[in-house]
Amino acid sequence: MGTTSQNKPDQTKSDVINNINKRTSTPRLKCIITGEERITNSTYLTKKAQAAGGDISRYLSHYISRKALKFLRMGKTVQEARHALNVDYSESINPQRLEEALKLNGKWSKNVE
Repeated sequence: MGTTSQNKPDQTKSDVINNINKRTSTPRLKCIITGEERITNSTYLTKKAQAAGGDISRYLSHYISRKALKFLRMGKTVQEARHALNVDYSESINPQRLEEALKLNGKWSKNVE
């Protein structure tokens, strides 16, 4: 018969502890319009950030959910989009940040000059 794992319980336990310590936190996207958060993965985040210019922290700080982006693309204001989505989120967004966020989000991103 082969070897069993019973011979090395301490090593297995320390391996598990080391692996837990090596893990990075799961990336989360938070919509600047609705405040809703969702879990993502590093691959998706890196891909989106590269498409948006390569800066992950910049992408994270300008993320807009697909639902909210749809209303903004329809010409709705931030307040109108929040009302239509029935969210009670009141973080203020200055026009420059909104313009930047619209440039960085979605495959239909428009260049706001």
